[in-house]
Amino acid sequence: MLQEHEIIPYHLSSPPGERILVFAPHPDDETFGCGGTIRTLINAGKKVKVLFLTSGDKADPSDHRSKLIKTPQPLPAGQAGPSYLKREEIEEALLPDGAKADHITEYSLMRETEAEKALKILGVADYMFMRFPDRGVYNQHEDILHKLLAISEEFSPDAIYAPSMVELNPDHRAAAALAGELQRSIRPSGAGNAPTLKAVFYEVTTPLRPNILVDITSVYNSKKKAAKRYGSQLKLMDYVRHFTALNAIRALTVNGPRYVEAFWLVERPLTDEEIIAWLSFTQEESGKVKGD
Repeated sequence: MLQEHEIIPYHLSSPPGERILVFAPHPDDETFGCGGTIRTLINAGKKVKVLFLTSGDKADPSDHRSKLIKTPQPLPAGQAGPSYLKREEIEEALLPDGAKADHITEYSLMRETEAEKALKILGVADYMFMRFPDRGVYNQHEDILHKLLAISEEFSPDAIYAPSMVELNPDHRAAAALAGELQRSIRPSGAGNAPTLKAVFYEVTTPLRPNILVDITSVYNSKKKAAKRYGSQLKLMDYVRHFTALNAIRALTVNGPRYVEAFWLVERPLTDEEIIAWLSFTQEESGKVKGD
């Protein structure tokens, strides 16, 4: 039978990574899930790049599909923004590979604008809207992985932060799978073949079994302020109350901090059996699956 200290840390750790990719399946996941840690990393001079896999169009309560789109940023095709595009024009301009663009709506682009405002508060200047279909990350796995590999080759991350595989939303779980796939695919240059890329799984809607606890007390107000930039989502649910409660309960086993973010740091690719053993509390922490 595992003891308490084998299930959850009783000490704080510094957040892993010098060059960090953060996977946000939707605009807001990065802030609600690990916004305090992102701010902490930025304050420490680390390089953080946030990748929004989708722009969250399916959260639109009206499911309104406007024919007139306002783009909040320069277009990938080299056109100057902001600009206005009709539905038939946006398919070619935003998705030159021919993919359907029905999910690029005024609502999804509004969520991107909210994300830009939130990231500014967190101090993140490097980010990308990948604009894959909301709730379709699993179905687009190979295409997304291909693009993530290209981004990683250019950015050279040593850590990837992603929602965990026990999250409720399917895009969150698919993002966890992509992080694991990227970890298996990327090898360091030079002698040997041991991977140096760390996978760091964070909590959004579902607590996981962590091995890293990060004190975010000093930056909690920045996280809360950034979260409030996602006004469209806070109208749907009081996410600030939820993540505040989670960050407060995560301080249970450490002395002093008021707010803590919890992570599962995985330093090498794991088998499905190892993942199940860890998450089901049947495997204690070892040198193979460890934190600080």
